[in-house]
Amino acid sequence: MKKIVALFLFAVLLLPCLALAESDILSADPEVLMTFDRESHVTDWEGKWVLVAAYVGETFAEDYEVETSGLLPVVENAITLEITAELDASANDKQLGTMVDVASYIHAHVHDLVGTMTFSADIAPDEEPYTVKSAWDEWPNNVVRGENDGDFNYGPAKTHVKGDDDTAHWVDITGVEIEDMDEIEFIGMNTSGQLILCYADDNVAKKDGEVGYAYIFERVAE
Repeated sequence: MKKIVALFLFAVLLLPCLALAESDILSADPEVLMTFDRESHVTDWEGKWVLVAAYVGETFAEDYEVETSGLLPVVENAITLEITAELDASANDKQLGTMVDVASYIHAHVHDLVGTMTFSADIAPDEEPYTVKSAWDEWPNNVVRGENDGDFNYGPAKTHVKGDDDTAHWVDITGVEIEDMDEIEFIGMNTSGQLILCYADDNVAKKDGEVGYAYIFERVAE
């Protein structure tokens, strides 16, 4: 019964937004949209973003018995995502920065990602915004070269989305049910400039792999 109600609600909410089904993003190549830009820096992600589409990988759909795969339409403006990159606050010496290599006593100025994910009143009228966080060391491809010398916060990262609903209202927003759904685990910018929040069986923050499911966000024009 819960599934039927959720699907009915999705259909009702989607009716005023049918134009979205014809938007460019839903006709894009899913493989391109799920390719992360590993040269993008977390400071490039700052700002406000709005959900424009979702995605389910083909292999994921088969393994988890999901009825559909590929790019999916979503309820319009269902999620607003705001991202800030903050200098890591754990540094004892603000001038030296965070100790990024304890054994060699090397410091650098690195960023943590801090964000909020807010659902529209149609989706979750009584919920507080969810938090989205990634500590600087959750970028697996950080490179330490020396004191205040290295590459940090480039490409996708592991992330933690915390709120009332571990599925981030997936079925209400997409109309697609995933049994025993794993929580969102990664965040990153794709090569087309959209921001991706996703789950994957592979560690896609470290290297390319197949995304299981994803929310796709576009930047809100200022």
